[in-house]
Amino acid sequence: IIEEAKASLDEYRAWKASIIYEAVTKGLDPDVGMKDSGIKWAKRIPEKWQMCKPLHCLSMPITDGPHTTPELYDSGVPFISAEAVSCGNGRIDFSHKRGYISEEFYKECCQKYVPQLDDIFMIKSGATTGRVSIVDTEERFTIWSPLAVFRVDQKRMTPKFLFYFLQSDVYQKQVELGWTYGTQQNIGMRTLEQLIVFVPSLKEQETISQYLDEKCSVIVDLIAEKQALIADLESYKRSLIYETVTGKRKVV
Repeated sequence: IIEEAKASLDEYRAWKASIIYEAVTKGLDPDVGMKDSGIKWAKRIPEKWQMCKPLHCLSMPITDGPHTTPELYDSGVPFISAEAVSCGNGRIDFSHKRGYISEEFYKECCQKYVPQLDDIFMIKSGATTGRVSIVDTEERFTIWSPLAVFRVDQKRMTPKFLFYFLQSDVYQKQVELGWTYGTQQNIGMRTLEQLIVFVPSLKEQETISQYLDEKCSVIVDLIAEKQALIADLESYKRSLIYETVTGKRKVV
């Protein structure tokens, strides 16, 4: 049952990816004129769309969090790393934060970067490299070095459109080609700045983003339900094993 649930989870993710891909590479008008893009993962795009490097759509160069490991506490300022992004289905899952840091270390982090609403985080090292989330809270927190920060210039691009485009196969395939391997896969911030993004008009970006918000929210809810089911089943499995090997009943 667990394996079947995991398989359907993969199907939901593939469904979501296909909806995003179609919208951010072709738009929503099936009758629009198309042109060659020169990108093999999206050979034709709407003729009025532009192509550029992400850096030209950002209000600041891509940055990240501190590269030092802080002391963690039971309370303080939430310190966010890759797991909170990879587990959040596009949002930051604060239940998977790395821990809490002191006010002193937080102030040091703020000298480099202060998170703000609509910032986009991409994991740039480890097994989940390429996954993204968007900041949808004004809660105070900061991030660690495995996360790259995209902050858009809203005169050129809407945060939500870039958020969805970064998830598309068009960008993710470029990420895969750009990452390197040491002890784990890794992609540099300067490399992320040089990959190609598509740029519709701001009005079309907003329309596409609203469409994807509606479509993807349904799938995200289905994914969350399936993840909860898998967690319950795995917990039940562990309890059965415990009872079998100990002869005791465990309250789950």
